[in-house]
Amino acid sequence: MEQKIILVIDDEPTNIAIVTELLNSLYQIRVSTNGKNALEIVSKEKPDLILLDISMPQMNGYEVADKLKSSVKTSNIPFIFLTAKNDSQSMIEGFFKGAVDYISKPFSKEELLARVETHLKLNELQNSLKETVDEVAHYLELMDQNIISSSTDLEGIITNVSTAFCNICGFSKEELITKSHDIVKHEDMQKEIYDDLWKTINQNLVWKGELKNKKKDGTSYWVDITIYPDFDKTSGEKIGYTSIRHDISDKKRIEELSIHDELTKLYNRRHFNKVLHDEINRAKRDKKILSFMMLDVDYFKLYNDNYGHQQGDNVLSETGKVLTSYCKRAGDFAFRLGGEEFGIIFSEVTKEESKNYANAIKKAIENLRIPHIKNPISGVITISIGLLSIFPNEKISENEIYKKTDDLLYKAKESGRNTVCSN
Repeated sequence: MEQKIILVIDDEPTNIAIVTELLNSLYQIRVSTNGKNALEIVSKEKPDLILLDISMPQMNGYEVADKLKSSVKTSNIPFIFLTAKNDSQSMIEGFFKGAVDYISKPFSKEELLARVETHLKLNELQNSLKETVDEVAHYLELMDQNIISSSTDLEGIITNVSTAFCNICGFSKEELITKSHDIVKHEDMQKEIYDDLWKTINQNLVWKGELKNKKKDGTSYWVDITIYPDFDKTSGEKIGYTSIRHDISDKKRIEELSIHDELTKLYNRRHFNKVLHDEINRAKRDKKILSFMMLDVDYFKLYNDNYGHQQGDNVLSETGKVLTSYCKRAGDFAFRLGGEEFGIIFSEVTKEESKNYANAIKKAIENLRIPHIKNPISGVITISIGLLSIFPNEKISENEIYKKTDDLLYKAKESGRNTVCSN
């Protein structure tokens, strides 16, 4: 192990010789007979400990101590006053100047060795502690800048947020702290998700899931979130919650592209299969009527033949916009099933309300007043709709639901089109 460096400052060569002889075998010794020269030595080579006399000409020990403490580079070097001044006032002044110890001359060999070794160890421990604290502070800063985290009280009121949280949502810490976490809650998220979240954490369990959040500017982002209950270290009482988030917006964008129709922006057939399965189970669990309507643009092939495929795509796009405008509730899902065929899954309404809903959509499409001279019904774009309502206790498979609705759509077309045919 490399030896520690000790600087001895004393204007009496005899005193320096005595101290050097005692310490030379254990430490690297540097010496100086005046304060000015000592400060020059310190500026070039930082010692681990300084033994400093008080009574020196030109610059006394107190003045040297002031110089050491006034510089950032030398302020943390420990020094011991080693002096013949043994009155209490000198000792008090010495500690006031920042000395870590005070040794009066004459001193014993054992005392000097013990105190020097003690303060070298203390300084090493302090430096090690400072390095640890600095390292922890560095990692805490990295975490604050890069980990999207927040803490709340038991009611969901924000008590602390990381800088990364502010960066992703656009709110400042001042705008977030003391506010409800609902400030970033997105209205697209279903109530059932938050019900499950609160049920879980109220039982002192960890909740994990994906949430769509809202930024200050109204845009959205997605996070993978884990929420932990926080407990008081002394009483063990629950005091709040801490959440750690991971930005998954890019992942969600890719997922969104994979389940959406590029032209109409509606869900595609692939996603329809999943949603139908999930909604059947949810309707049975909640004992709600589940409805599925399938609609088709009347005489669409004739429209394409007459107006061209570009105009045909415009019709499909406009149809998609109408369906989107009518699917605002959490349990409403609109799909492009293929070609000019669309579908909507919805629930929590009666059969009569379902038919009124379907007729409203049919009327909204007709009210677009898109010319279609090959449509003998009205001369504008119209749609036909098959509507199936499924009761909670009804045993029916997903394939049967699709086939029965398709049959109803066929009947609507056979009945003259621009109409709704339901079960």
